[in-house]
Amino acid sequence: MRPEVRAAIKDIQANRDIGSRQLAIAALQALRTVGPDCAGEELRETCRALALARPMNAAVENTVAAAWSRYLETGDCLRAVDETIEDIEAAPEQIALAARKVVPSGTIMTHSWSSTVIELLTRIKPRRVIVSEARPFGDGLRVARELVHAGISATLVTEAQMALFVHEADAVVVGADTILPEGDFINKIGTRILALAARDADVPFYTVAETLKVSAPSEPLPFAVQEGKAKEICAEKWLEVRNVLYEVTPSRLVTAYVTEQGAIDPADVTRFSTEAERRWQALMNSHEL
Repeated sequence: MRPEVRAAIKDIQANRDIGSRQLAIAALQALRTVGPDCAGEELRETCRALALARPMNAAVENTVAAAWSRYLETGDCLRAVDETIEDIEAAPEQIALAARKVVPSGTIMTHSWSSTVIELLTRIKPRRVIVSEARPFGDGLRVARELVHAGISATLVTEAQMALFVHEADAVVVGADTILPEGDFINKIGTRILALAARDADVPFYTVAETLKVSAPSEPLPFAVQEGKAKEICAEKWLEVRNVLYEVTPSRLVTAYVTEQGAIDPADVTRFSTEAERRWQALMNSHEL
């Protein structure tokens, strides 16, 4: 594997500061770097390595697989990458158009950092956003700062207050790292608690995500518990500390997925999963060049 690709994979694996869409674009940019003088089996193996750089992140897996599918059609790696990036960069505006039809413009509650959510909220301009703190990294403060900078009123609360403040929200809007084939989704720990609180308060719960985040059934590690460093929670060595980073929120708690193709019922996710499976098989199991 070329050194620049190895370095890109290392960065994608380690980066916790950017969203899934940015990670996917980073993978495509790495592919673009080697594309002009990389072809055949080497290009396939490069695509496979980049696609597998971040398990449990369907955006990275599906985006690279989509670029490979385009390459098989055109034989032009740079064109395939550029067209895939164009699709990704067009998604926020399309998601905003879909959101305006279903998401209220009053008070929104959100949890965890999501570039898709940030872009959506800065486009639809709700009256107010309630933001959870999102420990251990304090993502909520980062979200609140972005929103206030965009002229949106924000209120920061701890996760322990989510069930209390969800009653003040007209809707909950969160992002997703991966949408599973059966309609459940993976996101930052605490998302399920907020979804349960929203259900109890009869507040609609929307997940905004590109359809490229819908995973294929055969993609690796659809969900496995990932833990951060214990010291991010507590530095005491005499105490067992758990720091689980992500969790699955069941589809029964999701009002709708808001995507670049409109608002989708969780039961309809299967059709996007089928398309993801076709692309994934073309990359991982096909020998066509």
